[in-house]
Amino acid sequence: MKFDKNKAFPYPVLRPYNDDFVDREFQATADFEIEANTVTVEISYALSSDDIAELIKNNQAIYVSVISCRDTYFSVSIQTTEKQIRKEFDSGLFRGQVEIKSYILIIEELPLTSKEIHPDFGPGPFQYTKGDVIAQDETAVFYFDRDVFKPVSSVFDLVKREGLSGGSWELRYDQDHVQIEVSPAMKESIDGARNSPVNKVILVNSILFAAVMQSIEKIKERDGVYDDYKWATIIKQSAHNNSIDIMSHDSYYVAEKLMQHPLSMLDAYVFKKGAE
Repeated sequence: MKFDKNKAFPYPVLRPYNDDFVDREFQATADFEIEANTVTVEISYALSSDDIAELIKNNQAIYVSVISCRDTYFSVSIQTTEKQIRKEFDSGLFRGQVEIKSYILIIEELPLTSKEIHPDFGPGPFQYTKGDVIAQDETAVFYFDRDVFKPVSSVFDLVKREGLSGGSWELRYDQDHVQIEVSPAMKESIDGARNSPVNKVILVNSILFAAVMQSIEKIKERDGVYDDYKWATIIKQSAHNNSIDIMSHDSYYVAEKLMQHPLSMLDAYVFKKGAE
């Protein structure tokens, strides 16, 4: 069932943009773990309705999530009474856009009287039959590309360019990976320093953070212009998968989120180590 905030049900349903259940919420969140040949999906359910939770506890209702991939024609329904569930799948089942639709379904015909239901519905009881939706979350959309689940810095290549000197560096955006151009001497220095975890963290917080932030700024300034390049697609899809709206946030904020708070790594590997 497609989520439609304008859809009318003949009985109260807990869902976003709706007050059938007053000040109550139902939300499903999904996380993906990718291995060489498998994908593990972990879905967590947050429910603030005590009355619906009681139905689940009594095996009268159940959490349901439907995972589907239109590119591979894969679809599966996951059902549980637990607040969290993990399922492992073959990685070949996921490609491109993946949708997760989550509900709470009635599995046993029942009448329901609840003080959580908006008084405009009247005192009840409300009759639910087997298969009725009593709660629904918005459809979650993920873009499935192995590069999306790698660090965002993986779409940046450090290359040498004759003519640059000292600490000067420039960016090029006309290839699938953003080219970070440095002088031959600097390229040699950086390559030699990469074996050290501390040096990697310093690189992430200096040239790589600046490169990611500037690339995000390019996307914002010229939205759509770079869509044919892998780097722009990965940044956009990574932001989407992390519920970050690139266009409505400052570039430094988006970069920090996509790079998973690089300053904390600097604190752990450099600042605190230096204080020991």
